[in-house]
Amino acid sequence: MVEAPEPTAPEDLKAIFAEIRPALPRMAERMCKNTADAEDLLQDVFLHALDRGVPPQVRNIPAWLTTCLHNLFIDRCRSIKRRPSHEPIHRIQDNLTQLEPEGPEPEWRNITVSDIRDALEAIEPVYRDVYRLHTFEDQSYDQIAERLATRRVTVGTRLNRARKKLREILAARFGLETRS
Repeated sequence: MVEAPEPTAPEDLKAIFAEIRPALPRMAERMCKNTADAEDLLQDVFLHALDRGVPPQVRNIPAWLTTCLHNLFIDRCRSIKRRPSHEPIHRIQDNLTQLEPEGPEPEWRNITVSDIRDALEAIEPVYRDVYRLHTFEDQSYDQIAERLATRRVTVGTRLNRARKKLREILAARFGLETRS
C-alpha cells in the first residue's frame, strides 16, 4: 500500500509564499488592472492554499499557486458578469429620446369628475348610491353592503351596472364610442 504524502504544513507554505511572492503580484496586477483588486486576489489565493492545503500529487507548488490565481481570477470575472449593472440615481439622462404617444389620445380624456357626477343623477338611486359610496367615499364592498343592508355580491353587481349605465349616458352626451 502506497502512503499518501502528508499535506503541506503552514510553515512550509510560508516559505513557498515568500519564494513566489514577487511573481504572483505582477501576474495579479496584469490580470486585474488594479492594485487593490490584485491584492484581494492574492489574498484569496493564499487563503485557498492554507484552507485546503496543497494536494499531495502537486509537484510544483509555485505553478499550482499560479494556476489557482488564474482560476480564482476567472471565477471573479464570471461572478461580476452575473451581477446586475447599477447606474447611479443622481446621473442625469440628457440623451433620452422622448417617444411619441401611440395613436391619438382617448376621446374620454375630456370628461371631468363633475360630468360624471351630473351623469350619475340620471341613473337609478339603487345604482347611484353604490357607485357614490365606492368611488367618491372610497368605501369597501363590505362597508357598502353593511350600510345598505345588502349582500356583498349585490354591491359588486350594482357597481358594475352603475358603471355600464354611466358609460352609456356619457357616451350619448359627448358623442363618444363605447366598447361593447
